[in-house]
Amino acid sequence: MQDPNSLLVWLPLLGGLMALGCLWGAMRAARKQRLIDGLPTCKTSGVFIGLVEVKGTAETAEPLASRLAAVKCVCYSWTVEEKWSRQITETHTDSSGKIRSRVRRESGWTTVAKGGEMAPFYVQDDDGLLLVRPAGASVESKVVFEKTCGREDPLYYAEGPSGVIADSDHRRQFREVAIPLHAPVYVMGKARERVDVVAAEIAEDEEAPLFLISTRGEEKVSRGLAWTTWTLMLLGALI
Repeated sequence: MQDPNSLLVWLPLLGGLMALGCLWGAMRAARKQRLIDGLPTCKTSGVFIGLVEVKGTAETAEPLASRLAAVKCVCYSWTVEEKWSRQITETHTDSSGKIRSRVRRESGWTTVAKGGEMAPFYVQDDDGLLLVRPAGASVESKVVFEKTCGREDPLYYAEGPSGVIADSDHRRQFREVAIPLHAPVYVMGKARERVDVVAAEIAEDEEAPLFLISTRGEEKVSRGLAWTTWTLMLLGALI
């Protein structure tokens, strides 16, 4: 049996570590928000070398086709999750020394398949085009397909594995997100010179504080970071 005194020692330490983790997350979100709010938006024709943000629409002459929704897009990702449930029998000894048992049910979802694809694209505004290489970016996409079904639906096996997981309920959830062609996008990242033509491009850079491609828009991104900051601060204070 574990010494109760050891729990009294470790619980405050664990709580302190969790509070510090919340504080660190809040400070990180706040720094990102200040960066987004403080950096002026550039026109594509006036991008300088360094950290920039641009707004426009996602364009490419060779769009991708998303796997589940067949949406023309510049990037997409999809997942298939399978539902499971099982009964767990637990035993314990009560205060009188008798062995007691109880049965509880637990359930959840397990990812059984996933994938995606992305390709360089252009951000277009009323001034022109700017190439974006999305590899390595934090991408916030739109939901373009979402469906939950059983084995009677052809989609169940057509886009999911033929085998099943342990304790499967034979229910699968299919979800796909994408940045559709012509969709409004907000991009913040490090601009550099292109090697093929005299122009700039935005691409991954280890020294860049943020590389973000979002369909939500600058205002919603900023509000989301503010909400995250205050939530983590409150949670840390409660802990």
